[in-house]
Amino acid sequence: MANPFPGMNPYLEDPNEWGDVHTSLMTYIRDALQPHLVPKYVARLNERVYTSPWQARIPDVLIIERQAREKREAYALALPVETGDPPFAEPLYVLMSPVEEREAFIEIRRAEDDHVVTVIELSSPTNKTSGEGRKQYVRKQRELIESETNLVEIDLLALGKPTLAVARNRQGTLPPCRYLIDAHRPSKRYLFEAYPIPLQEVLPKIRIPLNEPDQDVSLNLQSTLNRAYENGGYDSLIDYHAPPRTLLSAAEAQWVDELLREKKLR
Repeated sequence: MANPFPGMNPYLEDPNEWGDVHTSLMTYIRDALQPHLVPKYVARLNERVYTSPWQARIPDVLIIERQAREKREAYALALPVETGDPPFAEPLYVLMSPVEEREAFIEIRRAEDDHVVTVIELSSPTNKTSGEGRKQYVRKQRELIESETNLVEIDLLALGKPTLAVARNRQGTLPPCRYLIDAHRPSKRYLFEAYPIPLQEVLPKIRIPLNEPDQDVSLNLQSTLNRAYENGGYDSLIDYHAPPRTLLSAAEAQWVDELLREKKLR
């Protein structure tokens, strides 16, 4: 099944599915760029690894033990408890364990010496929320902007804190938008290219910078997303009768409902 949306599919923003969507998109972006890069350049997938903050994990056995206790009637017929020192409360044991997170990004390298000329990042929930993932992302972002490496950032998630450099420092210069892409070139230190994208619009074809004076290569983000959707089997997992697991404005929700009804998915 083809992507029913003309642009980004908000159902793909589901945090439970985004890990797979992220990996697929980065892989297909690399594949789309590769024919336009060789033999002088080559695109490579790389991975950032970090440990996320503690996350609560409740062992199933504890839940089963709770469910195996006496029925409600047993408590109704129980004898009154004598007054005095009360018994200890029964605790619920919660296991807190750190989780290793991995995020893919793309490096475009010069084939002759393996020098990185461009980095392409795709936002994820972990770098849009407070924590080690965001700290590492912002730190690397700052290093790249101050270096001689081009940076392209793509944010297709409505939820979370602004992560892209131009979004965190825009000071009202950009129109309101759901999605955002930016690009930074070392030759234009204080100038960013920005692509604000509403939900209703097709994802743009953008320029991916290389070393000057080499010409930019193009990336059709919409065709890349559509390929990821069709090959990922997401239509088998998505319930289009239910709202997506993300934030929608009233206007966006109405537009989504009308579009899905028109396509007989609701």
